[in-house]
Amino acid sequence: MKPILLAIFTLFILSGCSVKEASLKPYNYTLEPMLKLKHVSVQNQDVLKVAYIDAPSGLNSRAILYKKDGAMQPYKYGTWSETPPLKLQHLITEALMDQHHFSSVISGTSMAANNLVLEPVLQNFEEVFREDGTSYVHVSLRFRVVEIKNGNVLGSIKLSSKEEVTNTNGASGTVEAFNLATADVIQSLATWINEVRK
Repeated sequence: MKPILLAIFTLFILSGCSVKEASLKPYNYTLEPMLKLKHVSVQNQDVLKVAYIDAPSGLNSRAILYKKDGAMQPYKYGTWSETPPLKLQHLITEALMDQHHFSSVISGTSMAANNLVLEPVLQNFEEVFREDGTSYVHVSLRFRVVEIKNGNVLGSIKLSSKEEVTNTNGASGTVEAFNLATADVIQSLATWINEVRK
């Protein structure tokens, strides 16, 4: 009798586990690009403020977006832990700070005095599906460096990156591609801004 009860109990537990695994639950993903920026040996005296990233209303959302048949849609079971503009502002600030090119790099909310401001605009941050079912992510930002004292624009550039989505397991593969594309854009930004303000 005991072996039969044990078998029934085990079957019940295992069936419960499989039901749990089969049911998808919402998951928060964090944008975490792997960045390897070179430290500069000579630091200038500029204090650079990274302004809040301006973006279309659709991108000011925690939804992970994809474009299919010309329409933008969100993943049902995956969201960002922070909105892309807010997270990108933190990532850019930290990356430029770690590079040690500027005396200091501060975020847009800081009350510290600064003589330069980096004004980013997020233009694209989505996965794009092709007709054959494959997809890629597209990350695109426009940047301006402005000197506070006289309002001069020292330089402006549009940087973009496209990365193939090779892991098609829901939003996780898309997030992997976003990390690669974001790292590419930030590395290009670091190279460019160092030339704009030596």
